[in-house]
Amino acid sequence: MDAFRSPGNPAQFLLFFVLLWFGVTTLLGLLSGWYILMRRFPDRPDPALHTFRNLSGMLGLVGMQRILTISVCHCGLRIGMMRLFGPFCRDFLVPWDAIRVRRKDRYFWRTATLEFGSQGYPRLSIPNEVADRLARAASQNWPEAGPFPEESNTQSLSRIAKQWLASTVLAATFFIVVPRIAAPNGAHPPIVVAILFPAIVFGMGGVYQYLRRRRD
Repeated sequence: MDAFRSPGNPAQFLLFFVLLWFGVTTLLGLLSGWYILMRRFPDRPDPALHTFRNLSGMLGLVGMQRILTISVCHCGLRIGMMRLFGPFCRDFLVPWDAIRVRRKDRYFWRTATLEFGSQGYPRLSIPNEVADRLARAASQNWPEAGPFPEESNTQSLSRIAKQWLASTVLAATFFIVVPRIAAPNGAHPPIVVAILFPAIVFGMGGVYQYLRRRRD
């Protein structure tokens, strides 16, 4: 018992980390509105016609990167996430007649917002091309008029390149400007590093996304 209480004990650190992780993921579940949706639209036995994994989106106030799973079922959409990032976030299934789709066309990103119900429930925003894939899988059940053309390799490359450029510019601006405002006389990362670091990180993610898209 004394060994467990000693400073720097690995078991103590592990317990702290686990409690912190549960606290953070629970808070994100609250901010996203996930708990509201899973109570309003509980999951039910309905075989998935098609399942899309490792998706990104934004639910409520929380961005979710590559942790979402969306299944097209006979009676609606089943939405879940990797349990590691939402230990208490159970899957929920929204009936087709409770889903509305709104498209937003921006220069760098085209998104589709899925609205659930009619009482101001949290909304899920997903990339436009993901919504098109869901629509093709759902066929006549999809609550939106088509057509939903399949994205070509050239269109996919152009979209990913635009997203890479926008993400790199935003991140580089943050790394250049914020440290100089917070500590005008302190040490700052070199401008070249502030640009190259996000460019490489987002570039690797873009390459993975493009290769995965071609494989799918």
